[in-house]
Amino acid sequence: MMNEQLPLWRRALTAELCWLDEAGQPHVVASTPLVAGSVPCVALPYARAPEVAGIGTGTPVAFAVTDSRSLRRGGPGHAWYGTVTRTEDTEGDFFAVELLRQELTKYPPSRTFADSPLLCRENWWWLPRIVLRLARRAHAVELPARTSPHRHALLARERSGELALDVVDLPDGAQGTGGPAALPLRSLAGGALRGDGAQALAFGYDYSMPDMERWEPWSLRGPLLGDRLEVTDRAGAPGAELGPLTLLQRIRRQRTLSRACRRELAAAQNRS
Repeated sequence: MMNEQLPLWRRALTAELCWLDEAGQPHVVASTPLVAGSVPCVALPYARAPEVAGIGTGTPVAFAVTDSRSLRRGGPGHAWYGTVTRTEDTEGDFFAVELLRQELTKYPPSRTFADSPLLCRENWWWLPRIVLRLARRAHAVELPARTSPHRHALLARERSGELALDVVDLPDGAQGTGGPAALPLRSLAGGALRGDGAQALAFGYDYSMPDMERWEPWSLRGPLLGDRLEVTDRAGAPGAELGPLTLLQRIRRQRTLSRACRRELAAAQNRS
């Protein structure tokens, strides 16, 4: 399966980066899969720096593609385990030269900020990136595809000291703010999950097609006991309306994004 990674990573529209922090807490972020030379990577704008604050060079990670819209019809998902290298591309030079064209193809909203030299100059804050490359690939696993953005989740947890991934189905009504605190999960691969009480994260997302203007992640977190997730934290809104934004909403979102990128970039430059 290792030989399948680059072709799948190149054609996928979305992917998931998964890891455990020092306390054994699982984390998952969704991003656009890119390739630096022949190395799979993601390149996050600095507004998303808090999401990956715990990742440093050498952190064990998994790069996964499980969304069915990025897979061949009826085909399975895949996850590749290894360690990560982290590059602070605070000038944006590497991203602009090596990765921008790929992102413009896969992620249409980026065209608003960087589809011409003039836009790149005006929106200079969009080009600096946190580049995370999958290095020292260790092994790969096959996962079921997530065919329902509202019911299917990538389940990340610690098992025997390592990051373990599954794809699970959640019961109807489980994801909303008023959902039950204890949720039975069903593995799409079949078999029991056999949770031992360690923290688990059920993570999913949906996006509008084909513009990707709306990209809405959601998650449920808590200890996994057997096949039951004891939910202690919820984020996002599965099934949220993904209709087009109004002009005012677009302007406000761009301003918020610009401020966040500038703030986190300044913090990164101060640290260096």
